[in-house]
Amino acid sequence: MRVAVCAQQWLFASVLAAAFDGQGYDVLLTTDDPRELLDGAGRLDPDLCVVDARPGTAESLHDRCRSTAIVLLADAQEETAWDAYDAGIANGIVSKTCGLATVSAAVDKVARGHRVAEGRPAADRRTQHVVDPLTTRELEVLRLVVRGLSTEQIAAELGVSRHTVRTHIQQILRKLGVHGRGKIARAAATAGLVDVHELAEGGNR
Repeated sequence: MRVAVCAQQWLFASVLAAAFDGQGYDVLLTTDDPRELLDGAGRLDPDLCVVDARPGTAESLHDRCRSTAIVLLADAQEETAWDAYDAGIANGIVSKTCGLATVSAAVDKVARGHRVAEGRPAADRRTQHVVDPLTTRELEVLRLVVRGLSTEQIAAELGVSRHTVRTHIQQILRKLGVHGRGKIARAAATAGLVDVHELAEGGNR
């Protein structure tokens, strides 16, 4: 597994690189400059990049290196980073409040093809959105969406048409007050409809 590392602080980037080297990964690039990461990833084509969640970096990396897995290191309240994970731009995300062992374990899981979210902030009950109640079927569809199933897979799982699934998803989006399927998981967690364990199940299927 060939890895590139980019962290805001060079010392932290070096520590991460040493840890990954100890796990047997081939560390191709270690940097504190996201521009150097993007250039290097384009040339070196790493299998996996571990990168600080700076605005636009994950999206640019995803666009430039479609086959490269991305693990983001994010502050707990860095919503755009968690949104990038929910949207499938990043394969893994780890809160910076987690220790080095957690980061290393998350990278190992992503390297084996899983999606991982570690240290995701729990929904603050004081700020939970009030949503219209979801029907039993909508809750079933919601949980399958959160687990990462496509419209076709959900239709097969529930024995309904793709049109019916799309209708349910539109109702879920309306009731959660979000636009776009990539926002469903975070909104559902905030509303207390799913927990953080369900958010990570999609990568383990």
